[in-house]
Amino acid sequence: MYWINGIPQAQLPLTDRAIHFGDGFFTTARVLDGDIPLLAWHLERLALAVQRLLFAPFDADALRREMLAAANGGGEGVIKALISRGSGGRGYSFNGCGAPVRIVSRSPAPAHYPRWRQDGVRLHQIPVRLARNPLLAGIKHNNRLEQVLIRAHLDRDGADEALVLDSEDVVVECASANLFWRRGRERVYPHAALCWRRGCDASSRHGVAAGVMLFAGGGGRRRRCFGNGG
Repeated sequence: MYWINGIPQAQLPLTDRAIHFGDGFFTTARVLDGDIPLLAWHLERLALAVQRLLFAPFDADALRREMLAAANGGGEGVIKALISRGSGGRGYSFNGCGAPVRIVSRSPAPAHYPRWRQDGVRLHQIPVRLARNPLLAGIKHNNRLEQVLIRAHLDRDGADEALVLDSEDVVVECASANLFWRRGRERVYPHAALCWRRGCDASSRHGVAAGVMLFAGGGGRRRRCFGNGG
């Protein structure tokens, strides 16, 4: 189910800049018992993207209501909130664009998460390397071609998740899950300054996506998945 500016529909104008340039950003949030436990955090993530991508402010109160309305109905699921710059401008210029467009959708909770929690994750290192881009680092912008290629490798190889490195061979993330590892009792996360997308705090058990934790043991490196992240 989709809502565009609060109206149930699934069509965008062909002039929308999200189609032509990927000119937008999004967040995905877990629905738990008809509520969104980390809603305030997700709205903060979107507000950060507004500043970094020079967007006009969107109606955050309306988006909050729309996300909660999409979550209302009980059960578990995933809410995606996407902000597009809308239509207008000429070429790359966004002069003349109106108010940003709010797009909200709800989908079922991933069916494989219980298996991941029970059995762990088949984690593959993927040959796709993320480009370093400090300007866009930490933002879930709509330009996801690197992630599309990463997912293609996972589908081909039959793995659950990817261990993704950047162009300098530094570990930065997974395909969808958050990534962290243990140093004694401390949780350590990849640095977000160059290309990493900022995810939910992996210490929270209410995040939307899985969190993959790596930890060293006597038999080498093991992987275990927890229902954390975003």
